[in-house]
Amino acid sequence: MTHGLLFDVAVILAAAFPLLFLGKRFHVPEVIAYLVTGIVIGPHALGWIRDTREVEVIAELGVALILFFVGLHLPFDKLRSLGKTTLVSGSLQMGLTVLLVVLVGMPFGSDPRRSAFYGILIALGSTAVVLPLLATRDEMGAPFARRFLGVSLFQDLAVIPLMLLVPAFGSGGNAPPLPRVLTRVAIAVVGVFVLILVARVIVPRLFRRIAALGSREVFTAGVIVLIVATIAAAGRLGISAALGAFAAGVVVGDTEFIHEIGGILRPFRDFLSALFFASIGMLLDPGFLFSALPLVLATVVAVVFIKVAAAYPAFRAGSALPRTSLRAAFAIAPVGEFSFLLALEGKRLGVLGPEDEQLFVSVAVLTLGTTPLFVAAGLKLAERLRSRPEPADEREPPLSGHIVIIGYGLNGLNVAHVLTETRIPHVVMEEDPARAEIARENGSRVVVADAASPEGLEAAGIARALALVIAISDPDGTRRIVRLCRRENANVHIIVRTRYVSQVEPLRALGADEVIPEEFETSVEIVSRLMRLLAVPGNVVAAQIRVLRDEAYRLLRDPAVRAAEGRRLSAALEAGTALTFFVLPETTAAGRTLAELGVADDRVAVPAMIRRGAPYSPAPVDEPLQSGDTLFLVGAHEDLMHVMSRLDG
Repeated sequence: MTHGLLFDVAVILAAAFPLLFLGKRFHVPEVIAYLVTGIVIGPHALGWIRDTREVEVIAELGVALILFFVGLHLPFDKLRSLGKTTLVSGSLQMGLTVLLVVLVGMPFGSDPRRSAFYGILIALGSTAVVLPLLATRDEMGAPFARRFLGVSLFQDLAVIPLMLLVPAFGSGGNAPPLPRVLTRVAIAVVGVFVLILVARVIVPRLFRRIAALGSREVFTAGVIVLIVATIAAAGRLGISAALGAFAAGVVVGDTEFIHEIGGILRPFRDFLSALFFASIGMLLDPGFLFSALPLVLATVVAVVFIKVAAAYPAFRAGSALPRTSLRAAFAIAPVGEFSFLLALEGKRLGVLGPEDEQLFVSVAVLTLGTTPLFVAAGLKLAERLRSRPEPADEREPPLSGHIVIIGYGLNGLNVAHVLTETRIPHVVMEEDPARAEIARENGSRVVVADAASPEGLEAAGIARALALVIAISDPDGTRRIVRLCRRENANVHIIVRTRYVSQVEPLRALGADEVIPEEFETSVEIVSRLMRLLAVPGNVVAAQIRVLRDEAYRLLRDPAVRAAEGRRLSAALEAGTALTFFVLPETTAAGRTLAELGVADDRVAVPAMIRRGAPYSPAPVDEPLQSGDTLFLVGAHEDLMHVMSRLDG
């Protein structure tokens, strides 16, 4: 590694730091910060780095490590669970995008092969930018986010065969015959498959022996040697380094050391990924961008239109509702980071020319930078879209005075289960057909509809409902549902599950009667269990929880209230209490006397005992305790804890 390369790496990291700081401050994804860093310091702007060839060498290692992590977390189980969403929506989205690009290019005399390659470049979406944005908006659990994630997983896996097929998209004399390309692809696939089979036999045993040494340094060295050796073996088989790294990830992901290895390599991945995206930014020529700005902007508009036009019917074919499909289509509109991998491969093989490369990089960077606008636009347009619910079963009479449950995740499932067991009439509203079918099988009446639409709420009979339970992870959708339900039924009792305390007051202002924030209720449960562990009387625990809730969570925010309640709790702990202990056969107390157990030594009195329904007062000290005896214990909290532990064993 030369002095110049070290200097270039230092410049990239130093320049990226302030942009990363600003990105965190304004919730901008790290990928965009690194792309902007490369643009600013690259040879076409400030020129702090003029020779990008050395940085590209390290960037290639970044590519290999990115694909290693793709293999490491190969989402076969997730793909299987997503099912129709992934296979149907994913393949249709990519296929329709490529088809539309080819059709658009035909009037301009564009070569169909090259147009197909351009279609593949823009078809891929960006998980590295969109997912952090959805997490910031607290929409990771929203239906459209689940659909987007399913297609993104499909695309991540599609990158592997697409990299092998890049030579087939060349034109003229640059393109090898398609049979030759397919033969190479088949050889590469078989080679990777053989490599994985051999490594799966050797690697787990090797890692177990290395782990038995108890040295983290040796284990880390072994992981690095494995990756390098797999890449080298792939090279000997005529497979690219990126595919060799992917194969290594698949092998490691099948071992019990997956999490430890992921933790060891994550800093390397983040470092090399930073250099990779910075090197991509260096490719962009701001001069080209400004001189060809009308062409770039027109291409951005065309790309977004084509991607949304292809993705919407693809998601609808995967049984997504119209609103969900539209939001997911706009989320997948930005050009993805894996497109850069294919573009670099296309540049290396002569499929992508210099001007085409500049146009692609300009369009990709602009779409990534405006991702928040696409997500917001999808929400605005979805709110205006009418949604027809699935026709109800005419054999089921209309309900009145029933409960409406929106969302059949874990919370909705539990609520519906209790209502089913107690035979309380209820309706489950769910967008996902698979979850809706499970709800039907479990005995609930189901409406497959978008709950954020008046039509869907009408189908669920919201105007005649007694109560509404909203159990979805979609803040925007939840607010809209509360507003619509309160407008349709002024008397319905609305209970909302949300994640954060900060969302309580806005939802109440919209008309919710009860808002249950998960983060707060978790703290309440922790307090409750801790107080019981400290042997605090049940009435004191109940009073504390009542204060927490009745004060509308002011205890968490007002130091004065917190101090006053703390003093009340301290007084209760100092005052002592009484507890009961039921003797079970497996407990230490069974068959032993109170004297043997040393209860009195801990300053705990046993004023009474019940045996077979007959009271004994005081409890006999020298008579062995029997299974089924109930002891009444009185003492200070700390002493009671010691005695209870000794009795229970």
